[in-house]
Amino acid sequence: MVNGQRVVVFDGLNETEEVLKAILEPQGCSVDRVRQRNANDLDCPCEIPSIVVVHDDDLNESTTSQPGWNEVPRVVIGSVRKPKNTSSGQSTRFLMQPFQYAELIDSIESLLQQSPGND
Repeated sequence: MVNGQRVVVFDGLNETEEVLKAILEPQGCSVDRVRQRNANDLDCPCEIPSIVVVHDDDLNESTTSQPGWNEVPRVVIGSVRKPKNTSSGQSTRFLMQPFQYAELIDSIESLLQQSPGND
């Protein structure tokens, strides 16, 4: 189902990364956490993830500055408001905080199933 795909947690909580690794990595999906200060290290197209998980507080600075990330499906945690400039081809799920990890996993798995085959 998610074999070979990559999920990136942009900032957020350590626990989010740990839970996603515990659930998704046994299915063959890699999970990484990127901190805002290291975001410039991800300028290679091979680094484009399948899904980005981002907390609402980090949304504005996060994925829009990464080349190719504007089209990446994402899960936004923390708010129910939708950004004004969401591109039409992008899939976004919103989870209100506090959230349940089961909701996050379901959202990610749903987006991974929808995403086209990755390189």
